[in-house]
Amino acid sequence: MNDTAAATVRPEDIAELLRQQPIFAQFDAASLAAVARRCGVASFAAGEALMRQGEAGDFACLILEGEVDVYIEIPAGRVHLATVGRHRIVGELGAFADMPRTATVLARTPVVAIAIERASLMRLAAEHPQVAFTIIAELGGRLSRMNRPLAYLSYAAEALARDEYDEAMLAELTKETGQLANFARAFAHMAREIRQKEQRREEMQAAAEIQKSILPRPFEREGALAAIDLHAEMHPARDIGGDFYDYFALPDGRLALTIADVSGKGIPAALFMAISRTVLRGVAGRGDMAARMAEANRLLAADNEASMFVTMVHAVLDPVSGRLRYCNAGHNPPYLLRGEGENEALPATGCPFGISTGLPHGIGETVMRPGDALFLYTDGITEAFDTQGEEYGAARLESALEAARGLGASGLVAHVLAGVARFAAGAEQSDDITALALRYRP
Repeated sequence: MNDTAAATVRPEDIAELLRQQPIFAQFDAASLAAVARRCGVASFAAGEALMRQGEAGDFACLILEGEVDVYIEIPAGRVHLATVGRHRIVGELGAFADMPRTATVLARTPVVAIAIERASLMRLAAEHPQVAFTIIAELGGRLSRMNRPLAYLSYAAEALARDEYDEAMLAELTKETGQLANFARAFAHMAREIRQKEQRREEMQAAAEIQKSILPRPFEREGALAAIDLHAEMHPARDIGGDFYDYFALPDGRLALTIADVSGKGIPAALFMAISRTVLRGVAGRGDMAARMAEANRLLAADNEASMFVTMVHAVLDPVSGRLRYCNAGHNPPYLLRGEGENEALPATGCPFGISTGLPHGIGETVMRPGDALFLYTDGITEAFDTQGEEYGAARLESALEAARGLGASGLVAHVLAGVARFAAGAEQSDDITALALRYRP
């Protein structure tokens, strides 16, 4: 703050400016002139603090030129309360009451202000008792005017906590002027956002429940399928995800199974996931497998204006012969864990579905022998990260699968997912995690 000669602003001009302020409006001419003679003029550079919250307050400032920002400091940070310009007064409580500052005031632009010191006002009040009565009346009036808005705000806050808030509660208050009305408008906006976020959260929870409902029920080992031990789990990174798995018996007794990962996140990915599952179920088991996969790709690529795609492994297992035919459309290679100890990766046989209608998709074939296991997964496993940013990777997955050799399907999935969780402990899950294990035990 730089002091400027008081002579640069005449006392009569200061008196006239003070007369326009509610707190000085009731002063008589003599008292107002006396206050004006005791005032100084100060200048502040842009960004400089006129006063800080919590500090002792002993003066007020009447702004002659420039603007200031008024902030409330709370544990969460600094909250902007108002911007005040020419011929407005700030810090008047510090001039009339011996109490700490209730706000921080920073110069938004270079500021020239009249400084009104409490010591001068107290001396003036001792000489002119009417000044003291006027100050008391003004502060009492302010307190009275605050009671009603504070009651509205308290009622609205309690209603918001009970999830019973209605915007009409603050409608009358937000139409008024003043800082509490400004705060009421800010509160109403905040409450509206909270209610909207709560509604979106409820909608996302409902969508998550719907997504879970379209996943297959726990696998039942009945008839020819008693030779198959199967278990799958999906853990979305958000409420809903773009991964999915599926398995179902075909009319001829074979088992169809799918694991897939849709590009993107959130609701768009979830919608494309549901479409992909419906398409795969629609074409499964009809005619030549290569032709079915080409049809699935054509359906997903047609009118795909969002340019989404899905990587997937779709396989069909004959539980009697162990013959496994599969299409790996750009997905992570599943692991075939041989009972004798060897591991085989089933490579991609084509590009992801949905990119182009004309892309070919080959069919791979192998035979599962008694005791063999098949492990399918999405890249949320291999691309899980720890707190240092290190990736889980294929090598750790292969070690986990080796350590789980001989376990049943549910044990195999549980062992892998537990290892990923330990590795990424403390790090945020960045992608959906899905795993499906099948052990062949004819």
